[in-house]
Amino acid sequence: MYVSSGNRGGSPLGIVVQDGKITYNSPSSLSGLYLIGLNKDNLLVVKDIDGMSAADFESYVNEAGIRDAVAFQEESSDSNNHFVPLIINNEARVLKGQGSGANPRTAIGQRADGAILLLVTDGRGASGHLGATASDLISVMQEYGAVNAANLDGGSSSTMVYNGGYEMTSVTFYYQNSSWKLPTAFVVMPK
Repeated sequence: MYVSSGNRGGSPLGIVVQDGKITYNSPSSLSGLYLIGLNKDNLLVVKDIDGMSAADFESYVNEAGIRDAVAFQEESSDSNNHFVPLIINNEARVLKGQGSGANPRTAIGQRADGAILLLVTDGRGASGHLGATASDLISVMQEYGAVNAANLDGGSSSTMVYNGGYEMTSVTFYYQNSSWKLPTAFVVMPK
């Protein structure tokens, strides 16, 4: 696990599940945590795990058949961009202004046919783009047929690599030609 200092990436927060194994289990470390991941049936799960203990989380992972998952924090103030559920069971989130200004964003969604949607946006003026709001993410996910979708960490964490090359690097002052050092990621590999 990568750990750093100086606001350049770090260790995961909350939980990490990889191939059905819990590799990081501290759901009570932050309030407002959501699990975002896939179960053994390849269904996207967006689950509020706020208040769960490590033992509760272990039971939930086993009962729900969670295969791969990370956590992100929902924050009710408008002081940051921490919002998680975008679309749940085909119902778009009703926004109340929680940190939904334009920024680089990362989101995951799933269509009714099971296809997974991964979205990464630029922002902060890089390449002339200001970024996306929560409403923008919802609109794009709906346009591509998402029935469930969640916001993931954005800002300097928004990165996409395809076939070994960066499609988009993080928007940060720390790294010019690479990306923020991330402790978790969704990786799609051929079978």
